[in-house]
Amino acid sequence: MSHDQDHADLVSQWAEQLRRTGGVDVRYTDDDDLARYRRAGRDAGKLLDRPVQTVARHGIIHVSLTDWGDNPLETRLEDARTRNAIDRPFRAYPER
Repeated sequence: MSHDQDHADLVSQWAEQLRRTGGVDVRYTDDDDLARYRRAGRDAGKLLDRPVQTVARHGIIHVSLTDWGDNPLETRLEDARTRNAIDRPFRAYPER
C-alpha cells in the first residue's frame, strides 16, 4: 500500500470516528508521527467540511471537531453516552 493510500485510509477512518464521536485520540512516538497525524486530522475535518483542532500532549494527539454538539443529534448522542457511562457501574451491581 502506498503512503498516499495509507493517508487516505487514515483520513477516512478518522472522519468516520469524528462524525460518530467528535474526537480521535492516538498515541504518537516521534515528530514524524505527530506531523502525519495532525495532517490526517485536518484532512478528516476537511472531508467532513467541519472545523477541527489538534492538541498534542504527553505522546497523545487529540483531534476534535470544534463544533461538535452544535446540532441536536450530536447533543442527544453525547447526553446518551454520558447517561450510559453514569449508569454502567449501577448495572454491574443489581439491587438485592
